[in-house]
Amino acid sequence: MNIDMRVNELPARTYRWLQLNGEDINEQDISFSSFAMDIVKTPEGVSIAEDVDGKEAEKVFAPSYEQRVKADENLVGPNGDTSINHAGQIVRTGMGSGVDALLESAGVRATVIKAADKTSVSEPVMLHDHLCSSGSAISRQVIVVPDGSSLTVIMDYDSDEDASGIEAVSTKFYVGKGATLRLVKIQMLGKKVRHFDDLGGVVMDNGRFELVQMEIGAMKAYAGAYVSLLGREAVSDNNTGFLGTDDQFYDFNYVAEQRGVKTSSMATYRGVLDGRAVKNWRGSLDFREGSVGGEGDEQEDTLLLSPDVVNRSIPLILCKEENVDGRHGATIGQLSDDMLFYMEARGIDKESAKKIMVRARLDSIARMIPDEKLKDKVSSYLDEIL
Repeated sequence: MNIDMRVNELPARTYRWLQLNGEDINEQDISFSSFAMDIVKTPEGVSIAEDVDGKEAEKVFAPSYEQRVKADENLVGPNGDTSINHAGQIVRTGMGSGVDALLESAGVRATVIKAADKTSVSEPVMLHDHLCSSGSAISRQVIVVPDGSSLTVIMDYDSDEDASGIEAVSTKFYVGKGATLRLVKIQMLGKKVRHFDDLGGVVMDNGRFELVQMEIGAMKAYAGAYVSLLGREAVSDNNTGFLGTDDQFYDFNYVAEQRGVKTSSMATYRGVLDGRAVKNWRGSLDFREGSVGGEGDEQEDTLLLSPDVVNRSIPLILCKEENVDGRHGATIGQLSDDMLFYMEARGIDKESAKKIMVRARLDSIARMIPDEKLKDKVSSYLDEIL
């Protein structure tokens, strides 16, 4: 099959010359050989249903979809509004409706992960996918955390060193009233693989969604996250780390759609670019009508270690409500001469100093992984590529 789709679109278009309105993906003659991730661990208090029809799996989103449609019935969108391109999605995702179309055309069925009612699950659900040298993989998950429950889900992807296919993952989540979902996604694919990671979900009253994501492999990686804070005092906390070396290309899109009263969103993207790596980052806070007292903060912190890297960033705030607090910022720079002098004065050469700084930034994200074996795996992977 051929893949031709536009992904990671901004909620509202900006100047075309910035090259950040979205990204086009064109792949020819792709044959998927794997359609589900391996379930490594299923703790007590969690049910997992495999091979579920996609539409059936997403019925849990129907009430929240109707709520959003009704709220937007007579509203006029911003200039350059791109929401029409996602009209068919029952739950919006960061990469967009193109991934949904890809899932349907490839006949991918869903894995549904659900916590028991009013249950705090202490151990994480763990999923893993290994991409072999001769294949491509695509999978979809729907995670449901009912009212009053809490759940942690860990997903990691790796591959054979010479793998050159596609690893495509679609994850959608529902966080009920007073519920908590901690989602960990770790990408350590080989340097010839193309990676799609599409994420989207809704958070209801007093619910909390926490994302820890690391993109440190693949030749090209596209990662989109769209979090709809529909309920009163719903919370989203996103911590993403990335490392781009050689000719790697990363394209990120994060949208916090804040609709409920006193919602709160925080997004931190922290990473390093070296060699001829290219990175696009889009971060959007979208305060909708009714989001009175909402707070949002998005921060990017990127260390540039080569004059040949390309770093494009666009933080965006859209606002239809007056009494909100939205903040954004980007810290982008190189290793300072003062820092290098300080380290060299203590016997640390320039190359070692660079590695220390890289590890410090990535370890600040890696330490949030709630599994020691996976932390060690990330550390070993970084040792190999640095």
